[in-house]
Amino acid sequence: MFNGVYSVSSTNPPADKRLLRLKCALQTYDWGRQGSFSLVGRLAGNAVGHGFVVDERKTYAELWMGSHPNGPAYIYDHPETDLLSLIKSNPMHYLGKNLVQKCPESPDIPFLFKVLSINKALPLQAHPDVQLAKELNKQDKKEFVDVNHKPEIAIAIGDPLPPGPWEEDATFAGFVGFKSLAEIQQSLRTISELRSAIGNEGSVEDFVTNPTKESLKKVFGALLIGAADDPENVKKQISALLLKIQARPGEPLVERAVLKETAELVEKINSQFPGDVGVFAAPFFMNFVKLRKGEAIYIDADEIHAYLEGDIMECMATSDNVLNAAFAPRAETKRHIPTFVEMLTYNFGNAAQWSLPYQFYPHSTTQATRMYKPPFEEFVVLRTFLQSSRNEELLRAAQGPLIGIVTQGTCKVRPRDGPGEEITLNKGGVVFVVPGTDVQVELVEEERCGDDVGSEIWWATHLG
Repeated sequence: MFNGVYSVSSTNPPADKRLLRLKCALQTYDWGRQGSFSLVGRLAGNAVGHGFVVDERKTYAELWMGSHPNGPAYIYDHPETDLLSLIKSNPMHYLGKNLVQKCPESPDIPFLFKVLSINKALPLQAHPDVQLAKELNKQDKKEFVDVNHKPEIAIAIGDPLPPGPWEEDATFAGFVGFKSLAEIQQSLRTISELRSAIGNEGSVEDFVTNPTKESLKKVFGALLIGAADDPENVKKQISALLLKIQARPGEPLVERAVLKETAELVEKINSQFPGDVGVFAAPFFMNFVKLRKGEAIYIDADEIHAYLEGDIMECMATSDNVLNAAFAPRAETKRHIPTFVEMLTYNFGNAAQWSLPYQFYPHSTTQATRMYKPPFEEFVVLRTFLQSSRNEELLRAAQGPLIGIVTQGTCKVRPRDGPGEEITLNKGGVVFVVPGTDVQVELVEEERCGDDVGSEIWWATHLG
């Protein structure tokens, strides 16, 4: 029977501390931005610390702020102590009563908080729901380490993207969910190379004559399965389509602005992943989403998506499970295609369906903090912005733990009633706040980022 206490390491910080600076984990996936061009790389000096220096030859893709074993945070002033071990030493203190009661045998933070810096397309992917996660974990515990679902949100935070198939003020681009059935139907009617790449005329005709979720599943599945079995045919059809785009701009594909955008996406994605089935799957079947700074999308478990470019804050239920279908090594994608085709929701419609507008945070006392609240209980994401005209914020206590990272400027963080626990955080500094703590945040130094001058802190928390 769990009694609320685990063995305590002698290297742990004092048990009554309510603020802990974290030393976080980097992921250097090849789709990340390179060197100091990467926001993750620029934040790492303080997020990782302890002598970290950016290597201009490396790609810095993700900064993880949490307790997941694939990228655990450590206590900055006690770097031999990982966050999960500390949590297990006193779950009531570090997680709060509500979370401990929900998972008494394996207490943990219910979310994983990240910064992503994206230079090229991530794999075309989906994250399994709880039931599928358990099944996959049973089959292969090494590849699918978690038994939890992984709904997630992404919030654009970077500078405007370089010129491309998006508006000038777009700071993030990606694909999410399926387009309207009418749009997919139109592409299948007019793009002969797409039909040939699918290779199953029966499934194409079924969808064109009777577009439904079920016929969408069949035709999209035919594309992915056909590409896995005969990748040379897909490469051939992509080459033919590119010739048409480049040599005959008057073709139906590019006669309207929205279709011109699709043509540009085909060229851009193929330059990154030549001959990949995703060159057809993403632009012709999925919504292309362009976000301005501060805009967000919500992606549920089993929803298809692929991020393309930009800097984002990302938060998800604690899991690292993923199945990839494109923009990844063929040996990996071919193995997972049947499961991928079966797991998807096949939700379709306008990209606005996946939008997640912010609202003001009810526990803010100055309205300097906005909240992004997805439709599930594991977490909310907050953004506090301080400037000379509004230079402090008091965040009333949350029922769960709070993790924050400074992405602009410098600020001080302290418990409202806790002199002596004040932490000054420069850009990239990360702090863990125990539940039940009123947090006072004060501006120390402003920084200009684009049109914004001030100090910005992003938080993730469990409201209970």
